[in-house]
Parts: sequence; structure tokens; C-alpha cells
Amino acid sequence: MLSARQVLLVVHSRYFTSGLVSAVGVAILGLATYAIGGLPPAVALGSGALTVCFADNPGPKRVKLVELTFASLASTLAFALVGASLWWPASQVLLIPLLGVASGLIATWGKRALALSFSVLFISVITVGAPPFGSATRLAAAVALFLLGSLLYTGYALLLSRLLARRTKRQALAELLVQLGRFAHWVAQAPADDADAGRAVALLTAVNDALQECRDVVLRDIRSDADRALVSRLFVLLDVNEALLASQTDAELIRVQFDATPVPDALRDWAGRIADLLDGQAMALLRGIPEPSLPARLPCAETIDQALTSLRPSRPSAEFAGAQMALRASAERLQRITDLLGAAAQTPADPLQGIDLRAFVSPLHYGPGALLRSLQWRSPFLRYGLRLGLALLAGELLLRVLPYHPHDYWVLLTIGVILRPNFSVTRRRVKDRLLGTLLGCIVVAAILSTRPGLGTMVLGVFISLALARTFIILNYRFTALFASVNALLLVSLLGSGGAFLVTQRLQDTLLGAALAWAFSFVLPRWEETDLRRQTMHLLRAATGYAQAVLDPAHATDVNYRRQRKALHDALATLGGLHARMLEEPRRHRRGARDLGAFIGHSYILNAHLATLRVLRARRGEQQPPAPAQQLLTQTLDRVLPCLDAARLAECVAAPSAAPAEETPLQRRLREIEGEARTMARLARQIVTPTSPAVPS
Repeated sequence: MLSARQVLLVVHSRYFTSGLVSAVGVAILGLATYAIGGLPPAVALGSGALTVCFADNPGPKRVKLVELTFASLASTLAFALVGASLWWPASQVLLIPLLGVASGLIATWGKRALALSFSVLFISVITVGAPPFGSATRLAAAVALFLLGSLLYTGYALLLSRLLARRTKRQALAELLVQLGRFAHWVAQAPADDADAGRAVALLTAVNDALQECRDVVLRDIRSDADRALVSRLFVLLDVNEALLASQTDAELIRVQFDATPVPDALRDWAGRIADLLDGQAMALLRGIPEPSLPARLPCAETIDQALTSLRPSRPSAEFAGAQMALRASAERLQRITDLLGAAAQTPADPLQGIDLRAFVSPLHYGPGALLRSLQWRSPFLRYGLRLGLALLAGELLLRVLPYHPHDYWVLLTIGVILRPNFSVTRRRVKDRLLGTLLGCIVVAAILSTRPGLGTMVLGVFISLALARTFIILNYRFTALFASVNALLLVSLLGSGGAFLVTQRLQDTLLGAALAWAFSFVLPRWEETDLRRQTMHLLRAATGYAQAVLDPAHATDVNYRRQRKALHDALATLGGLHARMLEEPRRHRRGARDLGAFIGHSYILNAHLATLRVLRARRGEQQPPAPAQQLLTQTLDRVLPCLDAARLAECVAAPSAAPAEETPLQRRLREIEGEARTMARLARQIVTPTSPAVPS
């Protein structure tokens, strides 16, 4: 269940705003049409609005225009075809699977296109349960009303998107602050074992996902100084993320050398204060209230300064001297975060200095080229479309031999919402759908037992629709719960059934989930298929990032930001692949353990490189002196073969031992080289076909 704070965050999030906007739009259009023309026109027009609202995800106005227009036209075509098939029910055995294949291919356009795919599939399946239209004229009128409802909703959504654009950007920034706060809380806990390291990778992957979502919202449609101020705020949070990542590079060394002193507690206290500040600023940004800040100088910072001045070992050692330098650097990084977050409260408008922001947002292309390229047997989207079509075909055939009941389309809809291109997502959705439906049926049974009036039922339909839309991305289990409440209350409003509807919903969900689970093994595309390609992609991104930090020819601020984004994207992609792989059958988890270690060491390399960049930013140093630059260049020459997919075999020699005395820069560069060599070793093991699966 959600905590009180999580509920508050959801209520103020852009997802709840989107769900509320969708529910209000559908309700206004449906009720207005009912008042004017009665129930049949209201059902047709409201169905159009309801279908398209599933594709109404937060995003820039021009992106929503393309998505909602496509959803309107494609779902209207599907509605017309299935509506005509009601006169010849046998034709649905082929029509519904074909529409399933088509909706699966729509997912070719990317993550956001899954909502478009569902809109087409939703109306295709729901219309199966409608009574046949009396004549071609009535069908044409229903199709026209459906299209009108979808276009009216599109116009309404675009208008609200413009009115709420700045709030949506603030909400996206707040979501990033929340994820940064979670990572900062992890930093404050001073983890030390492998399980905690895995948790760190999961948290950083979530931060990277939130970063890209934030970029896609904040870096588009910049029209005013207020929009530029939000862009400036995003840039500040990017630097905070980098400094947080860099703050962990020396944690173990400091912990060992300063054990039994106030230093570890002071560092944890400082990180905890930063985490609480991030949480507080997120909530303030969502609620539109003044944001909290930290004092310019914290007591924990004074404790660390005193330790650096007064603490001396009984026997001086190179390890303690290195720990002192690391502690001083860590304090500088934490102070930088404190300063950045203090400056973030003002967020002065930034002219962006001529940066081409298009390089930092996700490409959103809905052209036919991607669809044509997906028509290959190796394409995961073609295989997904065929898998979905075959599952729907099996459902249609099975329903024709089972005893008749009036809501067969619930089985097909369950198949459609559970089956996903990835096996792991399908597996999670089976559990979420079953548990969510069970809870939803319990809620509806409780509501119906009180014999509610019409107003209560209508209010329940409205609230459940808003909440079902809210949790589509956040937590599908809650979406399944509220979707069940919505469907059962709506059917009860339009007809009758009571307890029979509840039991039938459970029965149909179980049958649909069983079919979806069985067909998840048909034409699968396991994550190991993309393992080599994504590993090589991460190595290339790490190469670009290393050059942006270590090579003066690549060290411009714009190039650094671009390469940092590329590495974050590659890490998030490979982290997601690893997480999905761990939910697949064991025989398909080839190299999963090595992949987890590879991702972890990639984050450590990222942190070491970020440390060098943070140090330069802290000291206002654009170019290091010649001796330091020579060290950077030498390290880069040794690191590049370890990050080059074609030269991994060259990266075999062990790094040189640490000298008796080394500067902080030398130590950092030695650690960078060591991490690059470890990555090369793990990459060779991952891409080798004989890499073992995870043992049972």
C-alpha cells in the first residue's frame, strides 16, 4: 500500500492531473450528449472520448496532437470494422486477431506508442460485446458520433495541455527531485555490501529514467522567461545528480580510515539533510509553496573541518593521507550540492547560451518508415503483434466452445492488457491483473451491497476512471483495481447483474490471464538477444564520456552534457534489460551475473569521471595545468582500448601498482583505469556465447 506521503505525491503529480483531466473530459462529453440526445448517442460519443483518453499521456502539445489524432482515426476505423462484423459474428474470429496484430505493430513507435496500441485494441474488443446495429445507417451514425467524440476529446486535451503546460513542467521537475532524494537517502545509509550496490544501480536507473522524462517535458515549448527558469532548474539538478554520484567514489576509503570518529556520522548526516531537502523542494514545487533551503554552513561541515585539522594517526601512513584528501574532496562535493540546491530556489532565467536542446530530448517520430522496418521476422514488434494476434485467436475460438455468457470481451481485453513485448512485463502484469481485479471485485461487491443510488454510481465511475488513468504508468496493479471498479459499476448502470457480474469478471480475468501467460512463450524475444548490442552501446557511450572529461579537444560544456546524457541513457537501457532478464526463465539469463557486475562498474567509472568534472567546476578551472593534462592524456590512452568493442583483447595487462605517494588526481586516474579494465574483462565474458546462465 501507499504511505501518506506517497499518496500526497501522487495526488500532486502530473499522472493524477492527466487522469483527472481525462475523467472530466469523458464525463462532460458523455453527460452533455446524454442530455441532448439520450443514451445511444451518449454511449457512441462517450466511447470515442474514452478510447482516445487512454492515449492522452503527459507531453508537449505538438506531440499530443499527433498521438491523439492518430488514436482518433485508428480507433474509429477499428470501431467501424468490428461494428460491421457484428452482423457476421463468425468474421470476428479473423478480424479481432488481425486488429491485434496491427495494434502490436503500433508499438514499433516506442514506449509512448503503447498507449496508442491499447486504444485501438480496447475499442476493438469492447465493441465485440455490443448489440448489432439495426442498419448500415445506424452504424454510420454511431461511427460518426464515435469520431466526433474522439476529436472533441482531442481538442479538449490539447487546450488543457496548453493551460497546464508550466504546471506539467514543474511536476516533472518535482518527480526528478523525488528520485534524487531517494538516491540521496541511500547515500546517507552508508551501504557496504553487494545487495546495497544492486539497490544503488536500481535507484540510479530510476533517476536516469526520471531525468529523461524531465528533459522531454521541460526542454520543449520554451516560450517565456518562466520556461527558461525551469530549464535552468533542470540544469542545476543535472549537476546535483552528478555531484551525488561523485560523492560515493571514496566512501569505503573514508569509512575504513575514519572509523570510530565523528566523520562517518557527519557525512551521513550531511547526505541525509540533502535528501530531506530534495524531498521538501519536490513537495514545495508540487504545491506551489516557498521551497526550503539549508544554511550555507552546516554543523556537520564544521565537524568534518575539525576532523581534517585535528585528527592524526599514531603512525602516519599513505592510506590515511589518501583518506584525508578523499574526505576533503567529499566535503567539497557535498558543499557543492548544498550550494546548488540553495541557488536552485532562485532559479534565474538562463538564456541557454545557444545550446541546441533537440539533442537532449527523446526523438518522437511517427512516420511509416518504422512500421515498414518492423515487418521482418527478427523484429520484436512483429513477433509481439503475431503473439498478440494468436492469443486473441485462441481466445475467440475458446469462447465459442464454452457456455455462453454476455461479457466474453472481458477475456479478450485481459489478454490485450497483459501481453507485452517483454516477457518480464507480461509476467508482472499477470500478477498485477489478477490481484487488482480481485481487489476491485471486492470493492464493487461492497458498494453494490449498500444498494447505492444513481448519483453514487456515477461518482464511483468517474473517480475510478480518474484513478485507473493515474496509475497506468505508476503502478498497473492499482490500474487493474480501479479499472475493474469502473467496468463493473458502468455495466451495472447500463444494465443489471450485481453479484453475477463480479463473479463473471473474476472468471473472465482468470481465463484471459491464463491465455496471456501461455502465449507469452509463443514467438518470444528474450533479453539475451539484445545483450551484446546493448553492451557494446554502453562501451561506446563510456568512451565518449571519458573523452569529454579527459581530452581537452572534447571538453566543451555542450559536448560534455551531450556525452553525459548518452552514457546515462545507455546505463538506463542496459539496467532495464538486466532487471527484465532476471524475471525470465533461468535458461535465458545468460551472463546475468556478469551483466549486473558490468553495470555496477560502469556506474563506478561514471562516478570517478564525474568526480573529476565536479572538481573542475568547484574550482572554476576550465583547463588543468600542463602536467595534470599530461596525466589525463596518458590515462585516456590506456582506457580507450578497454572501452573499444573491437580492442577488448588488448586490455589485458594489470594496471600499475599505486606509488608510495600519489596525488588525489593520480589516485583518481588509477581508479578510472582499473574500472575500465574490469569493464573490459566483464564485457568479454558477456559477449562470449558460452557465458553461463544464472545457476539454480
